[in-house]
Amino acid sequence: MTPGLRVAVVGGGANIFGAHRRGLAAVDARVVAVQDADAGRARRVAEELGCAPCPDVGALLSVPADLVVILAPHPLHAPLAVEALRAGRHVLVEKPVADEVAEADRMVAEAERAGRLLAVAFQQRARPEVVEALRLVRAGFLGELRRASVLATWPRRASYFRTAPWRGTWRGEGGGILINQGQHDLDLLCLLAGRPARVTGWARTRLHDVETEDTVEALAEWPGGATGGAMGSIHISTAEADEGQRIELTGTAGRLRLLPGRLEAWRGEVDFREYLTSPGDPFAPPAVERLPAFEAPAAGGGGHEAVYRNLVAAMAGEEPLLAPAGQATAALELANAIMLASATGTEVPLPLDRAAYGALLRARRES
Repeated sequence: MTPGLRVAVVGGGANIFGAHRRGLAAVDARVVAVQDADAGRARRVAEELGCAPCPDVGALLSVPADLVVILAPHPLHAPLAVEALRAGRHVLVEKPVADEVAEADRMVAEAERAGRLLAVAFQQRARPEVVEALRLVRAGFLGELRRASVLATWPRRASYFRTAPWRGTWRGEGGGILINQGQHDLDLLCLLAGRPARVTGWARTRLHDVETEDTVEALAEWPGGATGGAMGSIHISTAEADEGQRIELTGTAGRLRLLPGRLEAWRGEVDFREYLTSPGDPFAPPAVERLPAFEAPAAGGGGHEAVYRNLVAAMAGEEPLLAPAGQATAALELANAIMLASATGTEVPLPLDRAAYGALLRARRES
């Protein structure tokens, strides 16, 4: 299948297409059609790739292809994906899956109806240290999760928002740091800790001259029994420089700290639930063993190459998708919930009230 994989690209003039081209090259895929709202960009990219520039999506879908890659602005993801799925194509959409979770639901339902794959470009799931962290979590290394938190900063100059006029706008992007770069951080948090049960938070525009938020602080609680589940915090910003990403998970049996290229782990000699009722000095903390850090190879991983290799294998029925849209909605739903909590000043339960968030987003766009 790989050498003959035919790909049509919507939004081929987007800056992110460079990363996708590397992924396409990794699987020897052939781009057969390109479309972009900027016809000049589409023509230049098509000439480079030796394929047809298409004036619209209808023309693009008339070209025989196996996969449609969608790189258009976020609010267009859902209608474009639905159209491609109905045309019988598999679809890879750049993150986020959509701008609001109700639209993501529609995309997932259409993929199921069409019997086609719908994948999201969450390439960070393929980072070796993330893969190892997920293995440990699934093996029960943490025991019962008690705390989960993420700190992530994506420093951006003001000129970043001028490279594409839709960035940082409610109509063009549907949000700021939560819906754009922070989707990677929220996705890894949900992948490792699961979906939260409720959130409260604050979304603010601190420094950038944009309509949407550039900094977010949120508190979250995960599902649990009578005593409640894990609690944690989320801080993501494009308006400050700090650690690029730090995800921390603390459980009753151990804890993990995930950093770019590195995973640190500590294991308790006994589970905290056992320590709690054990005899001994009431002030003495439980003994903890620090394990050797897991260092990712210098070549790393977690690029778009991994997304495309996985997608080709999934199309052949050889492995599950790295980031199926049904899972990718978790990060979007969390982002929508934090924004709704900030706007209303209330605690927001999940699953999210789709209608309430849809009304908020429409109001933001109309104003």
